[in-house]
Amino acid sequence: MRKTINTILFMLIACHATLSAQKAEPVDGDGCRLKGYTTSWIGNDGGYEEAHIPHDMLNMFVTPEGVAVTICGWDEGGTNVGVFRDGRLLSRPEGSGTGGWGRFSGAAVVADDKYVYQLLSQNGCDGANNDKNVNGLPQYPPCRDEAEWKTVRRYDLLTGLAAPFKGGYGYKGDMLVVCAGKKRQTAGLAIDRQRIYVAVCGEEGSSMADSIKIYDHRTMTFSHAYALNGRAGHICTDARGGLWMMQGRRIVRMRAEDGRPLGQNIELAEDVEATSFSIDLRRGRLLVANHGRDMNILIYSDIYRKPTLSSTFGTRGGVFSTADGRMKGEAGPLRFSGPRAVGTDNGGRIYVANTTVSNGRGATIEAYDEDKAVMLWKREGLIFTATADFDRKDHALMFSPEKIHRADFSAEGGRLDRLVGYTADPFSFPDDVRVMKDGPFITSVFRRSFGGSDFLFVSDMYGGMLAGYRFDREKHGYVGIPCLLMQNGDCDRNVKLTWWTDLNGDGRRQDGEQQGTDEVNTYSMSFFVDEAGNVWRGTRQHGFMMWRMEGLDPNGVPRYAAPRRFRLPEGFTDAKRIHYDAATDVLYLAGFSQAAPDSRDTWWAMGSTIAVCPDFMKNHASADDRPWKPGRLIYLPFCVEDGSGGDHTNAKAFTVAGDYIFVALAREGWITVYDRHNGRFVGRLQPGESVHGQSGWCDFNYAINAIRQADGSYLILHEENAFGKILCYRWKP
Repeated sequence: MRKTINTILFMLIACHATLSAQKAEPVDGDGCRLKGYTTSWIGNDGGYEEAHIPHDMLNMFVTPEGVAVTICGWDEGGTNVGVFRDGRLLSRPEGSGTGGWGRFSGAAVVADDKYVYQLLSQNGCDGANNDKNVNGLPQYPPCRDEAEWKTVRRYDLLTGLAAPFKGGYGYKGDMLVVCAGKKRQTAGLAIDRQRIYVAVCGEEGSSMADSIKIYDHRTMTFSHAYALNGRAGHICTDARGGLWMMQGRRIVRMRAEDGRPLGQNIELAEDVEATSFSIDLRRGRLLVANHGRDMNILIYSDIYRKPTLSSTFGTRGGVFSTADGRMKGEAGPLRFSGPRAVGTDNGGRIYVANTTVSNGRGATIEAYDEDKAVMLWKREGLIFTATADFDRKDHALMFSPEKIHRADFSAEGGRLDRLVGYTADPFSFPDDVRVMKDGPFITSVFRRSFGGSDFLFVSDMYGGMLAGYRFDREKHGYVGIPCLLMQNGDCDRNVKLTWWTDLNGDGRRQDGEQQGTDEVNTYSMSFFVDEAGNVWRGTRQHGFMMWRMEGLDPNGVPRYAAPRRFRLPEGFTDAKRIHYDAATDVLYLAGFSQAAPDSRDTWWAMGSTIAVCPDFMKNHASADDRPWKPGRLIYLPFCVEDGSGGDHTNAKAFTVAGDYIFVALAREGWITVYDRHNGRFVGRLQPGESVHGQSGWCDFNYAINAIRQADGSYLILHEENAFGKILCYRWKP
């Protein structure tokens, strides 16, 4: 769902009365906006909707003229299809399938000199109507599984606008319906000078054969079809009337006209992982994007007689190669991060689309002069739900969940960073939760240094786990070595809260390395690591916990004491977020209080109250569990989620730096600032003109980090959910 909100909602009278009762200061007035700050970003070459680079690229088509068209299944900002030329995002085909209105992007895209053609599904269960389009045909199918359309949608290449045609279905009249049914799939799309070819899967569980359907791409009318021998897959045409298809680990060649086998087949090696390939029409080659350990491009020559693997393109091992003195994880030219698609043009250029092998945390598209192996341009995207944290010794060095960024603050007002490296390696450390196919959705980052060593800690959207990583630059370069994993338990199923520490230093989980304790709240929603390496966890109405870091073992792995439990302070009823400042011994709890409760269990909101608790460890040196009081309660705007829109200033996340508490609001991309010494509301930061004032929602529990610099200014990193980047504010109080 698109989450960009560009207009400021007003607070309803009933909501305002509630806030007044809570003593919370209003934060949404025009006069609340702070002055003296800049808006920049990291992680994406485009800073706003029309320019951002998508966070995934799962397939690509390159025209002979050098137009590269990428596709993914989901881009939060709507660039499911992106049209690039000479490093510039030329167009973003409209409505290309991020779920809204029942449209979902498919597996392939092709283009000619006028149009882009995309595989796309359209159901009639999300905002559909019974109206007719410009052709007098339905705009949507009925809301039934068997009626869902599987289409080829056509757009204008230069503008991205719909390119309707006679007989076209859909709300714009630009959809060619290939088949219908939720269980039916289209697996591939190819084009030659006259026709488009669609690889169509039969209905799963039936005797229906997979097939190729052929259409005249000038008129978008059906020509003919034929059944396939085997499963449908990714397809490409060649220059001699052939159609190549990927079937598992085989790529087979058939006659495009009727599917007759032509005998030129390729068997991919076991260590190759590939989902797409392309045909170099000019040189008569077949190129495979290898997403496996080698992370390079496989090039087959003599494809019309006996296809032979004749060469490769790119550094073998990609970003994890240590060739030429490079560090493991180091980014750079020819060091691919996860090739998903490849293409060539008539000018001797080769294009590679990457989605990182570490579970897809950001895409890149890069172009090279192939013969010279020289990079011509590169464009980078970032996963849409992530934040970053600062290296406390070097504030220009920033860590997102799987990447390292180096900022150049002279570029303020635009993209600040260059990509330094990658910290997640699925080949060396397959137990790393960041690389697991069905693992947690990692979003939050805590960069810490203690015991003379550097560490990275990450958490998921709603605080269900925490993972820790140490670094050994000599052996593993920029790659983080897993050393800690904490995971919520399940009270209902009597599953314990567990924590694993890497006792033997190999970065892999083994029997005997895990401990556990009884879970008191499955939905804790908060893990936090302080600057001393201690781990804190809020347990909602049950209080909170702390694992004290007791030092590093001989392998450099942190050792933790058994968790200690604390009761909530008086007047505070629900700990949903937690932050401890080890330098000042001040604990901050965010959630709800007796004076400002939550009557409807607004699960996504951080709460109405921040409890500031000075001298916390000093006052809790003993295990005494007697009642205690916070030093101060700071009340925040809060309204229950009742459909009125009054919840737009509800808080989602917070952090503390220097003299201020920075609170990330859930809806507008706003950050409210409070004086941590007296609780006074100082003002509001919000996205500036450099990003066209745009931001998605704040979508997870620890979405913001901040530091105070030597000159008294503050740097704040904040999730920007819609357009695949991380906002970076510089504010001088």
